Amino acid sequence: MVGVLTGGPSRERDRSLATGADVAQALTTLGYRIRVLDTIDPAFADQVRAVDVAFLALAGRHTEDGRLQGFLETSGIPYTGSGVRASALAMHKPTAKIVAGAAGVPVLAGVLVPDTQAAAAAAEDVLARLAAPVIVKARAEGSSIGIAVARDRSGLTQVLEDLRAAGHRLFVEPFVEGRTVTVGILESDGDPVPLPAAEVLTAGEFYDHAAKNSPDLHSFRCPADLPDGTARGIREAARRAHTALGCSSHSRSDFVIAPDGGFHWLELNTLPALRRTATLPLTAAAVGIGYEELVERVLRGAFAPRD
Repeated sequence: MVGVLTGGPSRERDRSLATGADVAQALTTLGYRIRVLDTIDPAFADQVRAVDVAFLALAGRHTEDGRLQGFLETSGIPYTGSGVRASALAMHKPTAKIVAGAAGVPVLAGVLVPDTQAAAAAAEDVLARLAAPVIVKARAEGSSIGIAVARDRSGLTQVLEDLRAAGHRLFVEPFVEGRTVTVGILESDGDPVPLPAAEVLTAGEFYDHAAKNSPDLHSFRCPADLPDGTARGIREAARRAHTALGCSSHSRSDFVIAPDGGFHWLELNTLPALRRTATLPLTAAAVGIGYEELVERVLRGAFAPRD
């Protein structure tokens, strides 16, 4: 029996439930016996021990950061996606950037904001090292949660105060006003194979949490309209990041392309959304991999060796 793990306690719960519903339908169509399990159910720990394999159809903190994976491993339950170490590394964006950058992936400069430093002093220190505008990010969140752009010192001070009040630990990068492109990786016999790049089109400053959760605020172009050299470079960078972080089965890397044509890796998602309308199914379809086939390939990956 396949346990479709969905829901969860993170702010990405609604998106996780949508993914779970689509995955459950696909597995049922393929003839698998399934049981849908919400990880916040008080009986979850007992329920999940009754399944043969766990399909992780959820995202966010407590689920994408290695904690759920660690529980499943200690319980002896095979699960889809990357292992504990890769999940933890990828979720902590500053650490992921160090690892990816060491593997030759082009990354942006970054400044960690000390938790106890006053916001005004922190803003001054950041702008002594980075030119405005900058983008402030939560160190370990997904779905563009805890992210805001600041264009001057007073704006940065306010953003730091607001995001800290929401409970986030922060770091800051230069804000590149360019094109957002995403590249999925789908392993084949253990080899990471980059899928075609997709461009995210949105009217906002960047692809923020509101845009990700509203079909009216974003659209995708796949394949992205890129020069051949740029397309090859971004796909190779996604492959390198997947390998450097020790990912398994599938992942999705996000990039920004600057007006001068240079690109920068932003982050890697070890559990990219698998809703039918999400980017990974979209880019898989571009190379002839239908939704049900994609779901089954992800499921089979649960039994493949991990780093």
